[in-house]
Formats: sequence, structure tokens, C-alpha cells
Amino acid sequence: MEKNITAALVRKHVLSNPILIDYLSRNIMNVASLARELLPFIQKENKKATVESISVALQRLQFDKKQKITAQLKKVLNNVQITMRTDVSLFCLAKGGGVDIRKFGSDDIFYINQGSDEVTVIVDKKNKHLITGTPLLHKENLALISLKDSLINTDENYRITPGFIHMFLSNISKEGINVEDIISTYSQVTFVVEEKFLSSVFKICKEVKDLKIL
Repeated sequence: MEKNITAALVRKHVLSNPILIDYLSRNIMNVASLARELLPFIQKENKKATVESISVALQRLQFDKKQKITAQLKKVLNNVQITMRTDVSLFCLAKGGGVDIRKFGSDDIFYINQGSDEVTVIVDKKNKHLITGTPLLHKENLALISLKDSLINTDENYRITPGFIHMFLSNISKEGINVEDIISTYSQVTFVVEEKFLSSVFKICKEVKDLKIL
């Protein structure tokens, strides 16, 4: 009985996380390590659960070959517009650095994100001279792939659709392509990649949008 309870709890936790489903179905995750991470969550509902019983439950999990696509996810994907920009520069600056936003035009690329100790700024290459501060990292020859959601003002949009961003990122990573940065605004999410991968990433995003790859 205890094993059945543990198995049901493990299945519930795994199926609620698209990344775990992806990694486990491709056998690229250490089951014992995952079992140790899941133990405190499983024990909240079954105090008799152990790392060993969770490991066994994980190994016995079976997944559909094809990811299940909800009606909401399908609708959002169908209403996504994909755009590209090239000649992009990325700067990671020591805290205190930045850029004067007043010098940028309405069609210029300008994204900024401030952490506790540093600031990341992404701009057009033509505007990199406007960057101020001490660069911790500077990368050129980057490009942007943006996914704009035309349903953002409805009750079914990308911001509240589980698995939306994961579908794109998982397929990009399967091709061995690194995403340099991820930017989100109210109506769109943008991936920063090296320009040499731009056509490949666009093709992947288009195929995800059209549900040709899952």
C-alpha cells in the first residue's frame, strides 16, 4: 500500500513539471538525485516514503511519446507572431552602470535588467557607445527571436499558459544551441542567441508554433 501511495505522489509531482517530464523521458536526469530532492515534498503527504521508494517509482514512470497539448496551449501557439532582429550587443555591467534611455529611438533595441550586484543591458550594436560603467561581460554578434502573443488581452494568453516557454527552450536546447538571455515583457518573450544560430532557432520556433515538433 505504501509503495502505491508513494508512486501516485511521485507521478503527481512529476506530471506537474514539464521539464521533469522532458528530462526523465529522455533519460538525462539522475534518478537518485531527483528522488532526494522530491523526498521532503513526498513526505508531507506520506511520511513513510524513502529515497529508495521514490527512486523505484521514478524508474517505473511511463510517459507518452508525444507531449499532450492542451487546447489553451494550442490556441496561444496559433496566435504567436515570430520576429527577428540582428546586430545586437549584450553588456553585463557592475552595479551603477547603465545607459541613458532618452537617447534611444522608438524602434531601437533597449532592454535592461538589474540584479543585486550587476546590470544587464541589451542594445543595438549602433548604440553600444551609449553604455556607461564597468563591463563584466560584453558579447557581440547576437540576435533576438521574439514571440509576440496577440491574445495577451484575453483570458488565454502565454503568461498564464503552462509549458509555453518550455516548448521552445527544450527544442532549442536539444539542438545544442545556447540561449544567451531571455527577456519578457507584457506581450512577448524574447530569446537572445548568437547570430550564427538565428536561422536554426527561427526554424525551431516556427515548427513549435505549427506543432510540427513537441
